[in-house]
Amino acid sequence: MEEVLDSKGRHPIWLDETKESGLVQMARQGNREAFLSLVAHYERPLYRLAYALVRERNEAAVLTRDAFERAWAGMRTLPEGKRFFPWVLRFARNLYVTHSRRTAGSPTRGQEGDLSEAGVDSGDSAAFTALRDSLRDLRPDEQMALALRVVERLPHHDIAALLDQPVWITLARLSTARGFLLDRKLPKEEASSGGDNVVSGSLPGGPS
Repeated sequence: MEEVLDSKGRHPIWLDETKESGLVQMARQGNREAFLSLVAHYERPLYRLAYALVRERNEAAVLTRDAFERAWAGMRTLPEGKRFFPWVLRFARNLYVTHSRRTAGSPTRGQEGDLSEAGVDSGDSAAFTALRDSLRDLRPDEQMALALRVVERLPHHDIAALLDQPVWITLARLSTARGFLLDRKLPKEEASSGGDNVVSGSLPGGPS
């Protein structure tokens, strides 16, 4: 079957809600194939988010794998009616917090290769570096909101839904992120867009 892409030519971040609900119900009953169907849809967006946060391919792949493993182990605890991906993102967030504490004070692995791997032109280097530094220095929830805005180019209401929070909290966290971008001398038009114009979508695509 031909893959359905969104209006931007990308794999859509949300699985059809009716289809997802059926897969979740089967997975809650121990059906691993149903769970793997959920993974097949959400693996790439989770990997892209993980890569934006940790900026190293292997660590992003491990974070993605571990988040889904925790989800599988806890499927029976997924609240009735709750969407699957926001729930998985909570595991990813907690894993990222642990990763950040473990690597605090250490040079960021893969940092030197970030610009070329992401396909950034030399003229965009300063903007991308400012964005990268902001992702590193923000709190985890602000980092995730900014990463979802930049990597997936999602509207505010989708970011709020994915992070399971009111829209006003998402707006506040993105506002904080924009302040960091301005502090790092990111061009005003980039900061006002929340970094949207910095090679969005050109991060490594992750597992296919």
